[in-house]
Amino acid sequence: MAKEKGKYEQWLHGFVLPLVAGGDVRISGVMGQRELDELVVDPTITGMRDERVQRIAEARHAVVAEILIDPFEPELEQDSLKLAVAMQNLLFLSHPGTAGTLVRKSKLKQVADWSAQLVRELPPPETVRELAERHSMLHHLFDLGRDDVRVSFWAGRREFKGAEPPPRLLKWGAVRRVREERWRVSFLTEAVSDAGQRSLVLALLSASPLTDLLEPLRLDPPLELYALAPWLREPLVARAVADRYLTLGFSKLGAPLTDALLRLYNQKNSKHECQVATRFVCHLHLLRLLSSPRQESYLPELQALAAGQPALRDFFGLFAAAQRVGLGRPDDVAHDPKLSKLVDAYAAACATLCGAARVLELEGVMSRGVHQLLLAAAD
Repeated sequence: MAKEKGKYEQWLHGFVLPLVAGGDVRISGVMGQRELDELVVDPTITGMRDERVQRIAEARHAVVAEILIDPFEPELEQDSLKLAVAMQNLLFLSHPGTAGTLVRKSKLKQVADWSAQLVRELPPPETVRELAERHSMLHHLFDLGRDDVRVSFWAGRREFKGAEPPPRLLKWGAVRRVREERWRVSFLTEAVSDAGQRSLVLALLSASPLTDLLEPLRLDPPLELYALAPWLREPLVARAVADRYLTLGFSKLGAPLTDALLRLYNQKNSKHECQVATRFVCHLHLLRLLSSPRQESYLPELQALAAGQPALRDFFGLFAAAQRVGLGRPDDVAHDPKLSKLVDAYAAACATLCGAARVLELEGVMSRGVHQLLLAAAD
């Protein structure tokens, strides 16, 4: 980057702003310690708060407002800049151009290792405000991707990764039998297949637990609840996550959330995390139950949901198992006989769908994880 005054203005406008507000991000190259040191003292960022910095703050404010009752405009301070620099390098490393034979793999590994270490050195967020602040920088982490194009013609075909084909390839379409195909590629899907980039992705998720929690459907890296569960004790965080999960729907959410819970139950020294995560998942069931029309039997609805997804049977079976372990509902449900009866009917439908034998197995796994004895013998 040139050394002129305000040299990072284009970076703010072309990369940081679309990173937080959405849009096409522009990657100019690798950023290292020298660039980071210059960013931290750049008056455009730290003092003057020009139009670009203000627009970034407003975009982050919109994200924070979805979580906090009293939202604020986050500053583009040192921790936020470190996250932005790490994201810049991650996108650079995942660019198709870095796969060329002229690019030194050792250099790419150094960039990945330095960026991951930069993020790991960030102190963990201690408050919901800090959690929201981190998330406002990384909330598009799972949305970023590139548009690839394949142009087929009578003499062969060519592919363009993240770039438009030259107009000459599309000329005389009928004569040359030109066919154009387009598809979206998630940059994260490719990034995690590389050891260095994967390490950086995991560091970013660790630095921003809310970003991690709010994207349960990704295949890799899978959702791991051990470090995330304590945040579910925070009402504002639990509300935001519950809203996200219910919006996704049980048909999509059930399988990955079940897998995450079962992994957590088998993790050592995770009693409190298991209890919190189990209560939260049961809370999701109760929220969905209360927002749905009351029925004489919930079994047909559950059977329809699980018809094409056998894994959902365990998801509903875990709710039935939690009733017997003592984590399936708040104590004050018992104060309302009608509500208690409603929950009992839903739990019975979950148990029937899953099957008595499998519910017993899930009870055993759950009870070991939460370190609680079963409340009653099997019926």
